[in-house]
Amino acid sequence: MGLLLENPFTPIFLASILAAIALLVVTLLTKSDLVASLAPVAVFLIAYFETYQKVPGFPPIGATSKIVYVALFAAVASLTIDKLAHTRIVRASVALAISIFAVVWIGFPRLAESDAEFIATAIGLAVVGAFVLWRVDGVAMAQAPEGGGAIALAFLGALAAIFAPVALFGGSSTSVGLCLGVAAGYAICSIAHLLAPRRLGAVAILGAGAGFLAIVDTIVLITRRADLVVLPIVALSPLLGQFGIWMLSGSTRRRAVWIWIGAGLAALSPLPVIVTLLFLRHENPLGN
Repeated sequence: MGLLLENPFTPIFLASILAAIALLVVTLLTKSDLVASLAPVAVFLIAYFETYQKVPGFPPIGATSKIVYVALFAAVASLTIDKLAHTRIVRASVALAISIFAVVWIGFPRLAESDAEFIATAIGLAVVGAFVLWRVDGVAMAQAPEGGGAIALAFLGALAAIFAPVALFGGSSTSVGLCLGVAAGYAICSIAHLLAPRRLGAVAILGAGAGFLAIVDTIVLITRRADLVVLPIVALSPLLGQFGIWMLSGSTRRRAVWIWIGAGLAALSPLPVIVTLLFLRHENPLGN
């Protein structure tokens, strides 16, 4: 128990879980689509503030300060398209714009010393980031039980969870706590949609997902210690999650809870592969 209480990640983890539980209750009581859609963004912001213990000023100085504003800007843009348009092509376009914006804004300080590898990495991050957001948001727009908010938020939580070891080996212990906190929070938020399926607005995935992309962009472009061989495996998570649904038997696929469990476990399946590769390719970051 003492080790748990002394763990620096524990306050972030608890804050995210408690916030998600409170938002879950509010979502179920109010039956509000807006509250349900804003809950993941709120969990991300709470986890961020608990991690860094500050509200960064504007304009933000430093990549870690930009993370929260990437999430906020994406949330505002997503809320706007929810009011004006609600089509797949519009949401896909916003996902691409958000991913490009995050890469350019966070990677800007490195442009003066950039080389061909940096430019190629930045372009890859923008394209793959947009694909991940588009794929998860597409799941959110699909019909339950094989799609919808419960599955999409489970995928978003899985992405954060399996990126945590990449962040650890990339030398960002604060990002590890943030990823683990939001992963737990998103998982709890997904339960609200499992218990009471409802339309999930673009802000839920594009807003909260943008925050996750900003974490990835910071470690890859600023610290430049992320394993670029392992990183693409993280992006496979949503596809593997959907494959897990397709692998379920016909009778199992008629029950939302089993689809949610199967999809979540399949989305998490790259984790042991990622951890194994990181230990094979790098020194143990916990060894000192």
